Amino acid sequence: MILHPDEIIKKAQKCLKEGRNPASALSAIGMAYFEKGLLDKAIFYYQKALERDQAFAPAYAGLGIVYGKKGLVTESVYNLKEAIRLSPDCALLYNWLGDAYFDLGRTEDAIREYGKATELDSLDSNAHNDLADAYRRKGDFAQALDYYQKTLEIDPSDTNAILEKAQVLLHLDRRDEARALLLDMVARFPESEDTKTAKVVLGALFTQEGDYISARDYLVQAAKDYPFNPTIQFHLGLCDLILDEPEAAKAHLQRTVDLDPANVRVVKLVQQLRKRSV
Repeated sequence: MILHPDEIIKKAQKCLKEGRNPASALSAIGMAYFEKGLLDKAIFYYQKALERDQAFAPAYAGLGIVYGKKGLVTESVYNLKEAIRLSPDCALLYNWLGDAYFDLGRTEDAIREYGKATELDSLDSNAHNDLADAYRRKGDFAQALDYYQKTLEIDPSDTNAILEKAQVLLHLDRRDEARALLLDMVARFPESEDTKTAKVVLGALFTQEGDYISARDYLVQAAKDYPFNPTIQFHLGLCDLILDEPEAAKAHLQRTVDLDPANVRVVKLVQQLRKRSV
């Protein structure tokens, strides 16, 4: 049973009154306040935990996470390193440190820490996926593809990994594989948030390939998911123009202008279409 943060605070305060495991109790209160979104209170209690026990790794880890959430990445790195020093066999700590380095743009350091996380826990799909993301940022698409594949071997339903794997395949000019992967994803995971992005990618992919009917089909679906996205509306308009449906094109392009009135190119295109229809 998962306890509500208020219940955790209540139980931890009881432990404090009874003098049982004060560092652990204070750290639990810090975690509960983090869950409630009260980050400064979380920091206060994690620091109180360390006043009771300077070698309490979970409090350092908690501070690392909270500081990361606040955007204080340097402080996050310091505390996560301290947690690792005290608990060097915890794979999750290396993954969190990798996240901190990734946020700092220190990609090589992130790769090193994510790599340690995967060595310590070969079944951690998140660490493998994060390592793939880091290799992708580095521009090493072959390694990125390898780790996205390993992620999916651990968790075949990880839609983010499926989407990112498809994007890497496109970078490697393996378009047929990317298309098949995205089509399968749309069919198998219709409710996933990542599937919404997959529809946009498919729309762009089919447009590039000259299959404007298929492109429009996926862009129409994408427009339902992202009704305020001017780029989708613009590409729908272009598909309609190519498919010789000027009224539909005009409607989508006008919607583009409504959403992005500063787009001079589209404004001129709409004006030209209006002149033609007069």
